[in-house]
Amino acid sequence: MKKVKIKTLLFIVLVSTISCGQNKKENNMGNIDFKEKLYEIVENSTKYKKASLFLFDYSHSQVNIEVLVNDKLLSKSSIHNKQEQGYKFMNHLLSKKNKKQLVKLRITSLDKLSNFDKHNSYFSFNLSEMNRLEWSNDNFENQNYFIKYSNYGFKKDSKGELIRDLNGDVIRKDNLDNLNFFEKEFEFEAEMPFENEALQNSKDLREVDSTALEQKVLGQYHAFINSVKNKDEDRYWKLYYNKVAYWAKANFFTKKDIDDLIKEGEMYYNMMSYQPIENYEMVFYDEGRLVCFESKSNDLEFKGKSPLIATAVNPNDPKDVFRNPIQFYFYMPKDSNELKIMY
Repeated sequence: MKKVKIKTLLFIVLVSTISCGQNKKENNMGNIDFKEKLYEIVENSTKYKKASLFLFDYSHSQVNIEVLVNDKLLSKSSIHNKQEQGYKFMNHLLSKKNKKQLVKLRITSLDKLSNFDKHNSYFSFNLSEMNRLEWSNDNFENQNYFIKYSNYGFKKDSKGELIRDLNGDVIRKDNLDNLNFFEKEFEFEAEMPFENEALQNSKDLREVDSTALEQKVLGQYHAFINSVKNKDEDRYWKLYYNKVAYWAKANFFTKKDIDDLIKEGEMYYNMMSYQPIENYEMVFYDEGRLVCFESKSNDLEFKGKSPLIATAVNPNDPKDVFRNPIQFYFYMPKDSNELKIMY
């Protein structure tokens, strides 16, 4: 596996172009506490040198695809012509309490999966495990792929209706948005050295008044936008830290990882603009313990993604616009009515 984050690389290239010729700020941005707290995560990660890192790498085009791990969203994309590929960390979605982790694949395609066009509509994904230190050192010799799945392993059944994979399993046929909808479940074992206690001790938000909850969620998204718009660094870095802290901890981030995370945060603060939150729906995950907004945009590249979109325009080419959704997932402690950022 190559450690390539496609969108992040494009983002860095574009932002580098934008920042060229501008007076650069000092790199500390006055957020010493934020950095110190993140580097404490590195100190914590050193306790787990033998811990496993679980990875999801994917490639798909012109397909509706949704992948959930333990009922938490890992990846989601709607049908559009642009190919998507890359990798994602998974540890923050795993459970210590239950060693068996459940992966659920939901998928539709332009031709309703009845006759895949392998040149235009396709998907593939792999789940793998490797030692965290080996990952940091780009040593993939012992990387263990335990799930490999793609449309190339499908075939029609005798009636030409339902589709079976190479194992003979029938993908469950359902209906979603007037498209045939198929679901496949996988299980794998993973041991996490700690549990997400905050999430375990949180409310089922489906039982909270939906109107009040929607306003709380909207307020959280607006807080992030306004912190950038109003140049409120303290507020911004507090929100950014709350978003990345557990994700970084669960995936055993190294000092270099944290350095990159801080640089990315600085770019999102200095170089990006954000549009108002609109045309969204409120969506629940993890049996109601997590809530977020997902876009209902007619632009299929962004449908189902976060409605909070960071935008940067290349000054040398106004048609060259970088847009990247930034998602937040929120929870509410059982003993509180305050909505908090999980990641």
